[in-house]
Amino acid sequence: MRTRIYAMNTDGKDYTDECYAPYLTRSRKDESLKRQKPRDRQLYLAAEVLLNRALELSDAGMAIPAVYSRNAYGKPYLPLHTGIHINWSHSGTWVICVLSDREVGIDLQMTGQEPKEALVRRILQPEELSFYRQAPVQQKKGLFYQYWTIKESFLKAAGTGFHMPLDTFYVCMKGVVPEIVQRSGEVPYVCQLLEFADADYTAALCLKGNRPVRADEARVEYL
Repeated sequence: MRTRIYAMNTDGKDYTDECYAPYLTRSRKDESLKRQKPRDRQLYLAAEVLLNRALELSDAGMAIPAVYSRNAYGKPYLPLHTGIHINWSHSGTWVICVLSDREVGIDLQMTGQEPKEALVRRILQPEELSFYRQAPVQQKKGLFYQYWTIKESFLKAAGTGFHMPLDTFYVCMKGVVPEIVQRSGEVPYVCQLLEFADADYTAALCLKGNRPVRADEARVEYL
C-alpha cells in the first residue's frame, strides 16, 4: 500500500446521522458523549468516519468499521492488519487521515491565532529559534505553525506523542524539505509539509525510514 492522505471538512455535518453509522464503532459513539461541546463531539466522530472511509476506498480488505487499538502512548494501530499504519488529526472544522505501509504520523493545525512568545520559547529548540528569529516578521506565524505540525507528525510517527522530550530533536528548515534531526537515536524519519486546500490551516506528514516522500504520497484527497 502506498501512503494515502484524506481530508474532510465537517462544517454543517452531523455525524450522529444514520448515514454515518456504518463508519462508526459503538465505543467511539459512546466516548463521544463524554465531550462537553457539540463541536468537539462532531470532530471526534468525524475522525473515525474519515478513517473508515479511507480504508474502504483503499481496498484494504477489512471489515468496516475497522477494529483498532492504541499503544501505551495512545497511538492508534490495526492489530489485525499490521501492514497498514494509520494516523489522524483534526483542527477547526477539518479532519485529516493517513494510511501507509510504514509507521506514520500526520498533524493539522488551524493557524488563525498569533503564537505567544511563551509558546514559541516552549516549543522551539535553540536551532529552530535562531532560524525563526531571522525570518521576516510577516512569515513568523506561518513558520511557527510549520514547526508545530512537523514536530507533532514526527512524535505521532514515533508513537510516543509528547512523552518524547522536545529537546531530543529539532527540525531543520534550511533544505528543500524539512528535516528531523535527532540528538540520539538511529531510526530515521522523513517529513513533508502538505499543500492543504484551506489556507487557514497547516498540515504535515512524517514517515519512518529514509525513503523520501513521493509527490503522490503527499497529495491530499478530499472527501
